[in-house]
Amino acid sequence: MTRPTCPILGFVLVALGLLACGPRAQAPALEGGGPVELIALGTNAQGYEEFRNPRDGSGLVEIPAGEFLMGEDGEPSSAPAHRVHLQAYLIGKHEVTNAQFKRFLEETGHELLAPRWDVHGLEGRDDHPVIYISWFDAQAYCRWAGMRLPTEAEWEKAARGPEGLPWPWGAKWDPERCNNMAMASPEQIARMARMDAGRGTTPVGSFPSGASPYGVLDMLGNAVEWCSSKFVEYPYRSEDGREDPGDPEAFRVLRGGCWFSQPETLTGSYREKSTPEYWYYFHYVGFRVAGSAPSASASPAPPGGSPAGPAAGS
Repeated sequence: MTRPTCPILGFVLVALGLLACGPRAQAPALEGGGPVELIALGTNAQGYEEFRNPRDGSGLVEIPAGEFLMGEDGEPSSAPAHRVHLQAYLIGKHEVTNAQFKRFLEETGHELLAPRWDVHGLEGRDDHPVIYISWFDAQAYCRWAGMRLPTEAEWEKAARGPEGLPWPWGAKWDPERCNNMAMASPEQIARMARMDAGRGTTPVGSFPSGASPYGVLDMLGNAVEWCSSKFVEYPYRSEDGREDPGDPEAFRVLRGGCWFSQPETLTGSYREKSTPEYWYYFHYVGFRVAGSAPSASASPAPPGGSPAGPAAGS
């Protein structure tokens, strides 16, 4: 059984953001969910539009249409580096929290494949990322929220920007910009849910200096994140079957590393994989949501010869 390389025990409970007022935009529904009227929040510090999903409280960042550099020639599983075109899409600004996931369970009665998601739940940890989540449970949550999991390409573009930065914040590694084993901030360590070796998750959004070029947070460290994609060799092509959701045994992509990760595995291009149902070791695996951008229908067509990513929301 192959599984992610970020070992650990752990867990927590988490917080739901307050809904803001503002103009609304229509997001398409997925089977199992209904249409969601997104609340427009305006532009973030990086200049990109943000929204809130009132169904689950997720903050969303709109990633514009266009090409980006995906992969890394120096990493065997991530080579070759290549250009990929994606239509505009939305991605969660933070990982889904314990409080959000608890609300999903209460409203749906969903029977978890990974029933131990709250083994390490601690009072006051509602705003930590939910962990111990199988790929199927993450998919079910996304359907309820009227969203979906991000594709591997969408996750990487949101983390690295159009030019493929090694780390969301730039070209130089800084262990204090994300939750990882080398991070030494006493203030951040004091906020951790103690799960293993005195370390664990921190509340989502705890490292604003680690924001990606689009203003997306926690793309590295904290919790490993599921993507929708099968673990298939590059170059990335959305139409080659890797985005087939109907294969229950295929290895699925995990991204971003966790609080227990070492620096060498904490890059925007590093890929991990696991079978979707193998939840026993998922005490460090969570996810974030994604979906169609309100402006997706107005996105320009990909230039000739560039691989087009999946239409967000498909």
